Amino acid sequence: MKFDVAVVGASPAGLSAAASSARTGARTVLFDRNLASVPNANTVFDGMAAAASLNVDHFSIHQVIGMRLVSPSGRILEIDARGHFLDRKRFYAHHLNFAADCGAEIVESEVRSVSRSADGMELSLSSGDVIDAMIVIDAGGVDSRLASSMFKTMRHPEDVAWAVEVDVRYPGIGEEYRFEYWVGSIAPGWKATFSPAGDDMATLGVFVRRHGRDVQRFLDLFIRRFINRRAGSYPGIERMKILETRRGGDPIAALPGRIVDKGIMVTGGAAAQSGLAYSMRAGEICGEVAGRAALAGDASRKRLSEYSRRWWRELGPQYVLGRASLETLRSMSDAEIDRLFLALSGRNLLVPGGLWKKSANAFLNVTRSMPGMLPRFLLNLLRF
Repeated sequence: MKFDVAVVGASPAGLSAAASSARTGARTVLFDRNLASVPNANTVFDGMAAAASLNVDHFSIHQVIGMRLVSPSGRILEIDARGHFLDRKRFYAHHLNFAADCGAEIVESEVRSVSRSADGMELSLSSGDVIDAMIVIDAGGVDSRLASSMFKTMRHPEDVAWAVEVDVRYPGIGEEYRFEYWVGSIAPGWKATFSPAGDDMATLGVFVRRHGRDVQRFLDLFIRRFINRRAGSYPGIERMKILETRRGGDPIAALPGRIVDKGIMVTGGAAAQSGLAYSMRAGEICGEVAGRAALAGDASRKRLSEYSRRWWRELGPQYVLGRASLETLRSMSDAEIDRLFLALSGRNLLVPGGLWKKSANAFLNVTRSMPGMLPRFLLNLLRF
């Protein structure tokens, strides 16, 4: 069989790429080794969803009014920003069906390897079949090795935040109206999270950088501290039931490296494009460029680089600022983070307007509160 575009991985970015490619009229196929597996992403804020033109209201099972940031000593900063806890299964099924409705062929099979051939690209499947495609899109997630075996797809692969999350059940715990993000040594380099999911359900997790893949010890500590903090509000919470456990990686600070080459493109986690909404937007751009290039009979790196240029222009600066911010956070001691929270208390951290205006406001608040942070941030920005 020969296709114009073959997408490997039914990640959110992969689903978006397959739908976008098929809409151009290119003959598109999407491969995944386990279509019953549901991606881990389950939270999104309206601002991010709007920037990616992603409608999530239909899949929201619990709405929050914002986020609560928690410092190492327990200081609180609250930011208003409407967000959602999503029904992952319905969200995933909808976008899988949408890709099929757009014309993409969906195949449950593992792609073992990808190589170049005289006519384009060859995909070797676990079934023993060999599939030809003009263009391959690697959307296999943070652990994918298809494209990274050919070129460096992440600038800082050592900075993937390895994560473990658990779904928990306790009466009323899911009815809170803010997501929580704990920072500092409890989850070095990124965050520990509490995500209320409505009724008696919530998710607790940690995302840790530069401490290896096994971060269970950080989750165990976080759960103990979370229980202690909530003991007054939820008597008996120490009997909270832990349900499903999920593990994975978040390339929030890894930054994309090369994301196109002749006949091959990379999107989503495999390209260090973190975040549900933003990774789906990246997949949309990727699929559109791939489909049009295939129909034009041009799978050259020059032609496919339109995707890279568009992504960096639209979303790249936010990822660079994000990495600089997280590297600055990683360099701070718990005591410094506590002092920063104290200095920011009472300030309006989020203002109306676009993302750049919001980011600039937050940055100005931080540098005014702790001027010593500015040189660190600028140095990390220069090192992106």
